[in-house]
Amino acid sequence: MRRKSGVAVWVFLIAAALIIFLVWQFTGYRTAIRTLPTGMTIAGLPVEGLTREEALNALEVSFAEPVELRYAGQMISLFPDTVGLSYDADQTAAALDAVLAGRQGPEGFVNHITRFVLRRTEEPITIPVTVTYSSERLDGFLERVAEQYDQAPAEPAPDVETLSFASGQPGYELDAAASRARVAAALVSASERQAELVVRTSRAQPQGGSALEEMLRSLLEAHPGITAGIFVKNMATGTELAINGGVAFDGLGVVRIALLAETYRVHALPLPPEVSAWISQTMGAADDAVSADNLLAGVLDRGDSYEGAQALNMSMHGLGLVNTFISTPYRDERAFVRIATPANMRTDVNTNADLRMQTTPTDMGLLLEMIYQCSQGGGSLAALYPDAFSPEECGEMLAVLSANRTDSLIEAGVPDSVVVAHKQGFSNDTHADAGLVFGEQADFVLVVFLYRPEFLSYEESSALATQIAAAAYNYFSQAN
Repeated sequence: MRRKSGVAVWVFLIAAALIIFLVWQFTGYRTAIRTLPTGMTIAGLPVEGLTREEALNALEVSFAEPVELRYAGQMISLFPDTVGLSYDADQTAAALDAVLAGRQGPEGFVNHITRFVLRRTEEPITIPVTVTYSSERLDGFLERVAEQYDQAPAEPAPDVETLSFASGQPGYELDAAASRARVAAALVSASERQAELVVRTSRAQPQGGSALEEMLRSLLEAHPGITAGIFVKNMATGTELAINGGVAFDGLGVVRIALLAETYRVHALPLPPEVSAWISQTMGAADDAVSADNLLAGVLDRGDSYEGAQALNMSMHGLGLVNTFISTPYRDERAFVRIATPANMRTDVNTNADLRMQTTPTDMGLLLEMIYQCSQGGGSLAALYPDAFSPEECGEMLAVLSANRTDSLIEAGVPDSVVVAHKQGFSNDTHADAGLVFGEQADFVLVVFLYRPEFLSYEESSALATQIAAAAYNYFSQAN
């Protein structure tokens, strides 16, 4: 009897434990089926732990929100109505209910117990949804985005008030075909309602001169009545700009740069002391005419400044500078012989250029470029006169021009630390300055001629030339 009683007790205890376990599991099961299972997603939206109603409502809210698109850092909202987005809530609810039905009843309870006993987790469940949109309207939307946001690469933009230039801007172009797939994926997703549009980026345009030309023309517009001739060239890139570059102007003191080059062509280093002295007096601010005529006379070493002028003209023609000449010595006020050039034969622009000596902004700019290139071991001077010009001689010419300190015109438009190798010149109606600017970012040639009929005030010309120099310096000081 005792043995039977012991067995009965164990049977009772086991039965009681089983009942308790089943009750406990059933309670957990009832709690679990009130919410959606672990790992369940609908259209990519995690809904585990939510009730059926909460999950369906979250989907409604998500598909009603706009898709946020990024175009090169700019945010663009794509609203569902724009592309005719339609979310089938009833079909989604039916698909969800079909999955949830498998968790109900005895089979669902047994599966719940089995997972507990075997320490298994539920497999992730993905509920399909039906979301449609108009492909044509999506394509139209992307076309409008491209029209509004695409932009061509831009050159630096001028600011006349500060004589500075805003940085060049890169170009942007929407790749609609590549972007379409990304946008479509975001439209049908309830969780990833954003997309990065595929945008092709092109580098900002290199300096081409149009921004600088726009700046310079704006400066000139503030001085009606002045005819300006300007030549600018970047020595590193070769980018050049000319405004009335081929117009004939008074040679003034500026044409003495040609006299300087011709003197070094004839004389080898070291220069005779008297020639060095004449150069200093000729190229300085005083514009000594006697020294200039002495240099002309010494060009052919015959003591004849008239023949020296003719030799200089032939050299300039040989260099292709056909608009530059000196017809008579500086102290001879007569027009000894009228020299016709392509520049002074023009009828569209008249600067009342001196018949005795003339040049153009482009001629003087190119001559300065030749001297610069020669100092670097190349250029036309060394090519045409290999035995006459050396880098050392051309370097000396630049040193002579750099010693000409005026603290006005081009020099006043650049920082004090910047070296300017230049020569200026003045008459009643024409003021000019031509030089090489050795900038921190780039070396460049700048030639400025300003003409006003009858009389040009120094205050006006100096201020304008300084502005032109500052604009050019700021333009070339930008890192490319």
